[in-house]
Amino acid sequence: KLVPVNYIILLSITTLINCQIMDINILNSFLFHPRKAFQQMGKNDHLIEVENCVKVGARFHLNNPAAPTILFFHGNGEIAPEYDDIAQMYKQQNINFIIADFRGYGFSNGTPTAENTQSDAHPVLDYVLWHLKKENYIGPLILMGRSLGSVSVLELARRYPGDFSALIIESGFADEGPLFQLFGIKPEQVGFKNEDGFQNGAKISKYQGPLLVIHAEQDHIIPFSQGEKLLSLCPSKNKKLIAIPNANHNNILGVSPQIYFEEVTQFINALKKG
Repeated sequence: KLVPVNYIILLSITTLINCQIMDINILNSFLFHPRKAFQQMGKNDHLIEVENCVKVGARFHLNNPAAPTILFFHGNGEIAPEYDDIAQMYKQQNINFIIADFRGYGFSNGTPTAENTQSDAHPVLDYVLWHLKKENYIGPLILMGRSLGSVSVLELARRYPGDFSALIIESGFADEGPLFQLFGIKPEQVGFKNEDGFQNGAKISKYQGPLLVIHAEQDHIIPFSQGEKLLSLCPSKNKKLIAIPNANHNNILGVSPQIYFEEVTQFINALKKG
């Protein structure tokens, strides 16, 4: 999830605005809120090298070699070990579930940035593909990103289509407008241009595979219109938007878990039939 910014971060942004300093990495100052995992690493935890001396953690919940597998990138205030209960929900639906952290999160080292949030996704996917093949997991692989995690999966959407079978975007964004609006500033005040951002909209406009977009109707951080925009920009002939009523950005799964898991499961099962 995108967690509320604190006073110190607001003060630093205000200073940048007042000084009219151009900084294309301004998003780094309020996007990332890394937290370490306090528990010990377990047998399901993997450290994936993304750069020399830098490794990011991923927790593998693998149960059935013939079943589909979701590779999930979480939001900016979450860590992989917090998804154990959700992994059990997917297990009940006969879906394997892998959660990847960002640098500095969970068991990972390093510092997250807008750039490596995108670039690290590639070695993470490479490792997952290698591991699944080694363990003879033959089901389809689905990429799923929540909130900030949408950045990682949309970066991967540009890869060879045989690397994965489908995309799921939950609470994602097409552009950075809502992020700046959240903090009451205009992009031009800090010299921010569209090309300085993640370009999620441009990336999804080139993706033609199966797409499922899930978004809370009352999302107070990333408006529902951003989910609609992602869907409209995607040229896929197999795409769907699921609106979760009476939910916001941080409780989307808790408000309507039955709808959420049913839609994800139906989407994935349709891939197997196709």
